[in-house]
Amino acid sequence: MINGNLTEFIDQLYYGGELLFEYHNRLYFVQGWTKDDMHYMVLDERNGKPFKKYIWQCSKKTMRECADLFFNEKMWDDKNFLEIEGEVIWKD
Repeated sequence: MINGNLTEFIDQLYYGGELLFEYHNRLYFVQGWTKDDMHYMVLDERNGKPFKKYIWQCSKKTMRECADLFFNEKMWDDKNFLEIEGEVIWKD
């Protein structure tokens, strides 16, 4: 991970943090929150375009379950986040 530490990034996401990162010149924002005993996580793209819909979303009983799904989902060139993290620029 460029400009950051992967372990810290993972830890922040496990607690529902808001994280901004860049991959292949595209800016992404991932965030999590808790409501009514459920945990939610969403990913959207922040490239100056109006928001239309989330690229990815999850609701589970724990934030860690959402984060684990996020890290393993193949959303980038048929690769998951852990496979591309060496090219990811942490923007926070």
